Amino acid sequence: MTDLETRRIRAEEAKQFMRNPLFKECFDGVAGDLEAEALSCDKDNKDKAQRIILAKQLLWAVRREIERRAEDGDFVEFQMRELQPKGAVRRLFTR
Repeated sequence: MTDLETRRIRAEEAKQFMRNPLFKECFDGVAGDLEAEALSCDKDNKDKAQRIILAKQLLWAVRREIERRAEDGDFVEFQMRELQPKGAVRRLFTR
């Protein structure tokens, strides 16, 4: 399996993961819990506020990485099409 094929498969897995209702529910649940913690955090507790912010940033970074992997599949499909022989060139190689 080539690197492009592997990336295409991983992209499809990422897309399936993002469409999964359980993923959406869990992600939204954690994001909601962090938001509730942020809103109820004592304004003088800077350490707790900072940990909440870092947790939210990490959560969104994970989501961005999954989305990036899913979008990579579109680019890989384009690359794979470009690597395939076309028209007259294809006829030269198939004879």
